Amino acid sequence: MRIRLHALLSSLLGLVTLVALLSGAMPSCAEPVQPTLDLTPASQTVISGQALQLTVTRRFPGGSIEDVTSNVTYTSSNRVIGTVSDRGVLTPGSETGTVVIKVFDPGSNATALASFMIVEAQITSIDISPSVLVMTRATPPRAFTATARFNNGATREVTEQVLWSSTNTAAALVGNSQIDRGVVSAVADGDTTILATDAKTGVAGRATVFVTGGSAVLQAIVLTPNPAKVLVGMNLEMTAVGVYSDGSSKNLTKTVTWRSSRPDFAVIDPSGVVTGIAPGDTTVSATGPEPTTTVTGSAAVKVGP
Repeated sequence: MRIRLHALLSSLLGLVTLVALLSGAMPSCAEPVQPTLDLTPASQTVISGQALQLTVTRRFPGGSIEDVTSNVTYTSSNRVIGTVSDRGVLTPGSETGTVVIKVFDPGSNATALASFMIVEAQITSIDISPSVLVMTRATPPRAFTATARFNNGATREVTEQVLWSSTNTAAALVGNSQIDRGVVSAVADGDTTILATDAKTGVAGRATVFVTGGSAVLQAIVLTPNPAKVLVGMNLEMTAVGVYSDGSSKNLTKTVTWRSSRPDFAVIDPSGVVTGIAPGDTTVSATGPEPTTTVTGSAAVKVGP
């Protein structure tokens, strides 16, 4: 009886084993687990002129995570729109549009894709130089400069590209043609705001111009040459140039008052001619003409034997 029961159990066990084998429930040699790649960011808008660092992660199900950014290969769907280095740096190209970046892991044959929209950089602000200017009606026209700041961090002079305008043309005008773009001319007493506008975005830079009827004021006198050298018994002509509050300049050599600090070494006549007397060092000065007599320029003079 026991022998029959044992045989029956053995038969049943064999049957269960056979069924398990047929159904695949029994353990077998497991196939290698394939990893996946994560490419980040998976999608983003990139401004022309900016670079974007991509990151590639190799991930095993329930296992380790590994940064393989520098170990995979990259392919761009359109190199004119965007290229990517072997280090995963995406650089916008010469055109805008959508570019798809594909990464391939040669170690596991895994791939990943990401899509990027490359857009043109836009102006965020415009600076005008000078930002404030005081002019007289006799001041020569002054050229202004416009510099744009972009949303990719770049700056560029756009004087020739922006639209120039004056809010008060009765006080000052600004040119907007190819030959005088950004050139401001005083008209009459008053003040105005000079605008430099980007036609595409509407972003505008501003500068303030004040026009007065008074004359420009002498601010400094520059002497040349400086330093100077003259031999004993020889002559040297000095030049005095006045610099005015409106940015203009004028030769004042014949109208300033000349003086030598050491006339025993060198003397200077009213027309600015220095004559060497004896070896040594002196300083010649020129004081502004009436009514501006407080502005003085100076130059060092060495008298040689």
